[in-house]
Amino acid sequence: MKSPVALELRENSIALVTMQDTEGKNVFSDRLIGALLEVLNDLEEKHRPTVMILRGLPEVFSAGAEKDTLIGLAEGKLHVKDLLISERLVNTQFPVIAALEGHAIGGGLVMAACCDVVVAAMESRYGAVFMNMGFTPGMGCTTLLQELVGPYIANEMMFTGKRFKGRELAGRGTNMNYILPRDEVMRKAMDVALQIAEKNIESVYLLKYALSARKKKLLIDARVQEDLMHRLSFGFPETKETIKNFYAE
Repeated sequence: MKSPVALELRENSIALVTMQDTEGKNVFSDRLIGALLEVLNDLEEKHRPTVMILRGLPEVFSAGAEKDTLIGLAEGKLHVKDLLISERLVNTQFPVIAALEGHAIGGGLVMAACCDVVVAAMESRYGAVFMNMGFTPGMGCTTLLQELVGPYIANEMMFTGKRFKGRELAGRGTNMNYILPRDEVMRKAMDVALQIAEKNIESVYLLKYALSARKKKLLIDARVQEDLMHRLSFGFPETKETIKNFYAE
């Protein structure tokens, strides 16, 4: 069985990390989370790339949390693990470029907000659908999403659960670096990576450390408020049924 996360070391000290769980549509299964964290650790400990590109499937970057995990949380049987991904991406030694060729929903979109450069697709949909399932946003969404798309669009995403097409976001203004036709996303991500890879690696690492300081603080702030909201919203009697109904749609 192939790993749900593939690592390809390109020339010029560029690491290409691909989430490739086709069957699961890159939902946050324990297997995918574990593989992604292992790849990130290996990159820092063994390979030390100058820059990394994080990619998903052509149609789906990531669909966020899986159904069984959310039901387990609603029943009080599990602890949230998704935050590990947010913390790990924000704390990488090297800059990370998110190549969002496919849809990025819920935690998948928060992953992009944890990255340093974001290239999105006109045709794909992006949204924070937590409230559609009856519980409040997590993974740092309440603070980091505003950095990615602006505070008012972020608020609309979180309150309504609406999925915006990339072309809609381009028309409304966003902090994403580029919103392009899907077949141009990887080309642009690689172009940006090549420009970064030309620089002195030690200086790149220093700059990443400095520029990530704000996101680290935002993630800490988010954890305090999101943990409290989760304890309350996952405890609401209707949350479990809302989650089941959402995945039945």
